[in-house]
Amino acid sequence: MTLTELAERLGIPPRQIRFMIAEGILPAASRTGRAADGYEETHVTKGQRYLALHRLGMKPGSIKVLMEFDDAVPILQAQGVELRVDPQRPLEDFDIDAILTAVGVALRAYTNRG
Repeated sequence: MTLTELAERLGIPPRQIRFMIAEGILPAASRTGRAADGYEETHVTKGQRYLALHRLGMKPGSIKVLMEFDDAVPILQAQGVELRVDPQRPLEDFDIDAILTAVGVALRAYTNRG
């Protein structure tokens, strides 16, 4: 896909994508040229992750470091516990009540409060 198409998919201006490439957050296109930019789904996925972390208030440098480790997006930190979300999973697939129940079970087991 072209830079313009990637920008449209992410809902951001092309200059922000160029910034993310310059900062090493996104890889460069596999091909370049007016209509031949080689952006792929990995660019979309990484771009979506970057934007999700940015919306959480993280600075670009911190996001870059975090993105080098894995693809999960941290959405909550409380009392030393971090909740992370797989950005590949469609949001409509989340069963929030089941997730909260599983978290409760895991924390009770971990703290021996079973």
